[in-house]
Amino acid sequence: MSELFGDGNGWLICGLVFIIVEMLMNLGYVSISFGVGSLLTGLLIKIDSLPTTFDTGFIDELFVAAVLSVCALILIRKFFKSRSLNDINNY
Repeated sequence: MSELFGDGNGWLICGLVFIIVEMLMNLGYVSISFGVGSLLTGLLIKIDSLPTTFDTGFIDELFVAAVLSVCALILIRKFFKSRSLNDINNY
């Protein structure tokens, strides 16, 4: 398992799976934020840009993915926030 995630391929696969799950199930942007965090973590590993304070172990990569996912969730929710409180059906 560490070989799959250690070279970044596992994170890229997880990111794509999370995004596909979001498209199929519509989970309120939660799954897509995990997908974005996983994709960014995989890309950071691929280009060797993970912060030097990390040992690039699985737990450290998981921490980076979690932080990026929370940031992505906040940005996505803010971007797609409903602007109107009125009911579109006008009951």
